[in-house]
Amino acid sequence: MQIIISGRNVALAESLREHMEERFGRLARFDESVSRIDVTLSEEKNRCMVEANVSVRRGAMVHARAEAPEFRTAVDRVYEKLSRQLKKSRERVRDRKGGVELSSSLTEEMES
Repeated sequence: MQIIISGRNVALAESLREHMEERFGRLARFDESVSRIDVTLSEEKNRCMVEANVSVRRGAMVHARAEAPEFRTAVDRVYEKLSRQLKKSRERVRDRKGGVELSSSLTEEMES
């Protein structure tokens, strides 16, 4: 998995780069088909913005964007958004393959 980090008019500290690689490296556990993560940092006035695009199976993309007063906070917010989206897409794929059971209340209603 490739993690590509770029900044627009931002000096990227090594500690922030390590934090981002650690956080975004964890996304592979939500979906093993994650092949590439593009992260872009930018700063305007008093807000730091982080955008991330994740390439998953067969050309599909997952996108997230967050703003915060500090880059670490924005990175954490983007990570949370991406993890939620990847979990949701994994559940959709599982549902389509028939891995969902009927709830007990629905089964009881059908028997009545």
